[in-house]
Amino acid sequence: MKFLLTLIMTLFFLSSERNKNDFLLFSDMGDQLEIEFIKHGELYMKNENFIIKKINIEFASSDLEKKNGLKYRSFLKKNSGMLFFLRNKEEIQKIINMKEMRIPLDIIFLDKNHTVIFVNKHVYPEMEIEIEEGNYNNNIKYILEVNAGMTDKWGIKIGVTKIIDVLKN
Repeated sequence: MKFLLTLIMTLFFLSSERNKNDFLLFSDMGDQLEIEFIKHGELYMKNENFIIKKINIEFASSDLEKKNGLKYRSFLKKNSGMLFFLRNKEEIQKIINMKEMRIPLDIIFLDKNHTVIFVNKHVYPEMEIEIEEGNYNNNIKYILEVNAGMTDKWGIKIGVTKIIDVLKN
């Protein structure tokens, strides 16, 4: 029965014909829902002329994908992350929400040139996230979420680290 329910919900979330209110159908099941990571591509990061990391990524480009993000995930595999594509700066507050999250994250903000402009490190579930008004806020074009602690481990540096390729599967 659990398998059947998971299959139905997976098909529901992957359906291309979704309504923005569809997520309400499953609101009472949030604690039981588990969404698996779907690899959409690979992302390469570099510092100056050296590639520092290659990670598997899942894209969040639709409104529902952005709203759910990495919610309903009990884990994120090593060397994986979710890349959010922003249309405007108002989307930032909608995306950056740790309510119903199960795992801690590092949240990396990138500009239109794919350069890291800010990092929120060790953001834990249910934590309130403050986005400071500043010069970088108007320049955010992408958000990359990875496991907490990875930005330090990989050597990600503000103003230096860039995404050089996003390869789709």
